[in-house]
Amino acid sequence: MEQPLAPYSVCNLAAVNLAEVANKEAKTVDYEKLKEIVRVGVRMQDNVIDATPYFLKENEKQALGERRVGLGVMGLADLLIYTEKTYGSGEGNEVVDKVFETIATTAYRESIELAKEKGSFPFLIGETEAETKALREAFINTGFMKKMPEDIREAILEHGIRNSHLLTVAPTGK
Repeated sequence: MEQPLAPYSVCNLAAVNLAEVANKEAKTVDYEKLKEIVRVGVRMQDNVIDATPYFLKENEKQALGERRVGLGVMGLADLLIYTEKTYGSGEGNEVVDKVFETIATTAYRESIELAKEKGSFPFLIGETEAETKALREAFINTGFMKKMPEDIREAILEHGIRNSHLLTVAPTGK
C-alpha cells in the first residue's frame, strides 16, 4: 500500500531484501534475522529524517512533525523460491502472512523504543498531558492500529511512537 501524503509531506523509503532472510539449506525463513534487519531499517530511516537538508520550510516542518518513513520489501518471489513455497498457495500465503506480520510488529515496536529514547513524533504531542493522551487514543484507534497487538497499542498510549507511518509497499508491477 502506498501512503497518501498531506501537503508538503515527504516519506523516505527503504526496502528489506527478503531473499536475504531465507535459510537456503533448511528452506525456511530466518525470522530473527528479519527482525534485526527491520529494527536497523527503522532506526536508519528515522536518522535520515534528521540528516536531510530540506529546501522548503514547509517540508521541514511536516517531515519533522510526522517523522514518516516507509519500510517496504523486495525479493518476495526469491524468498518463496528458496523456501520451496508456491506463490498464491496456502503454504505460500502462510509464509507471506507471517513475514509481513513480523515486519509490521517489529517496526512498530522499534519505533516505540525510539520514542522512549528520543521522544514521540511531535504531531502526537499536545500542549497538555490530557491533549497528548487524547491524540494517542485517536492514533491507536485508526483502522490499521486497531489490528495491532494489544502490547503495541498500550505502549503507544504510555510512550508514544517515534514515526507516524512506518510501512510502505511500493507498486512494482501489475
